[in-house]
Amino acid sequence: MQLSRAARWRREVDFSEIPGSRNALFAHSGEAFPRALTRGARALPAGSIGDDRFAMVDAETAHSLCTGLHRYLCQHDCGRILLATCKKSVLPFLQPDFVIELLPDKAVVHRNGHGISALTSPMRPMVSINTAVERFAGGPGGGWRGPEESLDDMPLQSRTGQRIPGASVREEFQVSVGLDECTAAVSKAFDHPFDGSIKQKCFRLKPEALSFSWSIGAIIGPSGSGKSTNLKNFGQGLPFQWDPAKSVWDQLPYGDKKKLLEAVTLGEAAARRSYDQLSAGERSLAQLARSLCSNGSVITVDEFTSLLDRHRAYQVCTKIHPFIMERGIQLVVAGCHKDIADWLRVNWVFEADSGELLQVQDFTVGSPPPRIAVSFEVPKIDLVMRRLETSTRSRNIFASHFEAHHYMDGLLPTGLYGQLIRTTSGELVAFHAVSAQPGQIHNAMRESRLVVLPPWQGYGIGPRASTLAAELIVASGMRLFCKTSQEALGSHRSKAPYLWRPTTTNGKPMTASLSEGFTRKRKREAKRLEGGSARHEGDVVDNIDVEPPVFDADCVACVRERDGVRRAGRPPKHTCGRAPKAPLDNDIAHRRPVVRRVCYSHEYIGPGRHQQKGPVEDVNEEELKASTMLKLMTTEQIPEMAEIVLV
Repeated sequence: MQLSRAARWRREVDFSEIPGSRNALFAHSGEAFPRALTRGARALPAGSIGDDRFAMVDAETAHSLCTGLHRYLCQHDCGRILLATCKKSVLPFLQPDFVIELLPDKAVVHRNGHGISALTSPMRPMVSINTAVERFAGGPGGGWRGPEESLDDMPLQSRTGQRIPGASVREEFQVSVGLDECTAAVSKAFDHPFDGSIKQKCFRLKPEALSFSWSIGAIIGPSGSGKSTNLKNFGQGLPFQWDPAKSVWDQLPYGDKKKLLEAVTLGEAAARRSYDQLSAGERSLAQLARSLCSNGSVITVDEFTSLLDRHRAYQVCTKIHPFIMERGIQLVVAGCHKDIADWLRVNWVFEADSGELLQVQDFTVGSPPPRIAVSFEVPKIDLVMRRLETSTRSRNIFASHFEAHHYMDGLLPTGLYGQLIRTTSGELVAFHAVSAQPGQIHNAMRESRLVVLPPWQGYGIGPRASTLAAELIVASGMRLFCKTSQEALGSHRSKAPYLWRPTTTNGKPMTASLSEGFTRKRKREAKRLEGGSARHEGDVVDNIDVEPPVFDADCVACVRERDGVRRAGRPPKHTCGRAPKAPLDNDIAHRRPVVRRVCYSHEYIGPGRHQQKGPVEDVNEEELKASTMLKLMTTEQIPEMAEIVLV
């Protein structure tokens, strides 16, 4: 009797020969065999088994997830873990101990010499940022100097097309989640308490924007960007409930079933089995075939080819296109992989994350995906940083692409000087912007926004971009101050005293942002001019005396402040340096009841970067420490740092 591929694979791979390492990870590429994996893993000690854990996300998100999983497994003893996936590209980020590659005629075991079990610390991908920004110019008309960056230079995908302006509108959606320990731990990264309610703004495609003739459309975007929400506007129905007592073949109400199965690349032998007996990839193809049996004028498919390897997805796209054109129906697909737009030869593409619509004018078949070999080489991520031409352009790009991923919702400064970080292929990665530092500090800037998109988090891109911008500003003869409540970013700066010097507000509770303070001040002044409606307890408005706050009896230096006239909405000056017994009501009445996080405030004191256009390599920490010793020892503001240096 001839053995099936799954049975031959289980017989060829002997799990008893695998050494008892702390965290032995496995991955396979090709078709999914979850039951074979489960039966074969019975010989392993207690652990976890996962099938296609990274299939429903795009490649960048999968790489980020594997980087975080690799770091977690290096730091915790989780037993043995068996993972099944069709994405070979995640292997360098995951760094498993073993990889079982399923081939058509055999199974090959690849051993990793520096896998998780052999590592004492996590292996992070190597990141380099190549900048074309030359310097920063202060004063009126100042900003970054160098080549300009524009989103118009890079279309949504590799095809040529026409952008349709005003094709979407941004709407706010609110959902609620249960509160548990995990959500409470995640909420610590925000500057406000979390009550389980989430408000998210997503772009909704306007139906009138599709006024042209079309047959196939695609909604592309990362997870949580609103793809399924937009797909419902085209009449997405409930998923079909398969009868486990019948085969897939018997539940396809279509005349020429062989032609239908050929269009979705599902073999007849697999269709003769029940839905529960199929693999995860075969189930997605069965669902696709059942959707194509619909009699409606518009057919919608969510997570199109997400559970398939990209070679199988290429075959599905190239075969389903003539099937749709022959039937004369309209097809709208949604997915996280941008390659389906090229392979499916769509008429329009809607970017759910940015709300942009592109009418495609090129209908040639895209190139097939390249063959990827099993590799454990540490991945390299090459990025490019360029300046945005104007402050208005910086605010617009931040609002359309990065605002939803930032933990603050304050007003943006008028003079916002932004930089855009992208991959060499044009994918958006991060946004960094600075603005003028208010106060009496001469030639000083402050870091206003730093946002790294979720698929690119976990690689240390944020600290590198911040340090690179600081080097350019310092080389231009200016100073840069940074304040954040993000624990990871603040801890990173605190661990590098040769680059970042803590300021007087470091480690203290985060106060209201400058934009919030300015907004409240403008509102108070406007209401006062209208008729004094902005009075607070303890204020003096229109020469009306009110009860002043209580000070210590021996506070002689503040006696004159009791009888003097104070400014509206402001606490009295305390010239003796002491504080009142109780907090001033007029100082806290206008504040929101928020829980303030710890403030991490630093000033960059490291070396400058003088018009260097090469990639940002890893700096030599010993050389940087030696070059900044004199600066630290001669600075009177941080005597504790000098003591550390002497030790």
